[in-house]
Amino acid sequence: MSKELVIKAKNGNIQALNKLINNHKELAFSIALKHLKNKEDAEDIVQNSFIIVLESLKNFRNEAKFSTWLYKIIYHECLKELKRKNITVEYLPQFVEVENNEVNFENILNLKNIFKALKPNEYTVIVLFYLEEKSINEIALITSLSKANVKVLLHRTRLKMQQAINKKNIQNER
Repeated sequence: MSKELVIKAKNGNIQALNKLINNHKELAFSIALKHLKNKEDAEDIVQNSFIIVLESLKNFRNEAKFSTWLYKIIYHECLKELKRKNITVEYLPQFVEVENNEVNFENILNLKNIFKALKPNEYTVIVLFYLEEKSINEIALITSLSKANVKVLLHRTRLKMQQAINKKNIQNER
């Protein structure tokens, strides 16, 4: 689906280009916001990243997934912005997807707090792996980490999240 949209967009189909952007804008914003901590900066980075995509789309060769390429651009644009501003970041994720009608708001709040405690690189690999279903190879491409580092980071982040959940459960039992 995405490959077809990319081909159409490369050939000048505005609807295909709009669909590509709409399919990826929420997660792109979420990743930028996590790193930049500021809504306006995140919006600017996402907008600039999509401009880079527009300018470079003709050179995109479909060797990687479009989403992998886009998230790599966003990730590196965020890093450039952070270096420019010399900022350290942590921010609450802007989304928790719930498919069940019976929502346990305490669990959602706990999950948001767990995400809030993650470092930006931890947040990025967890979101890309579990929510975007990216492979280790794709995450390595996006983040410029080695595959081994991605695996270690995923493992450590899972442990960190599990410890936070266990700690919260113990506190709730008291």
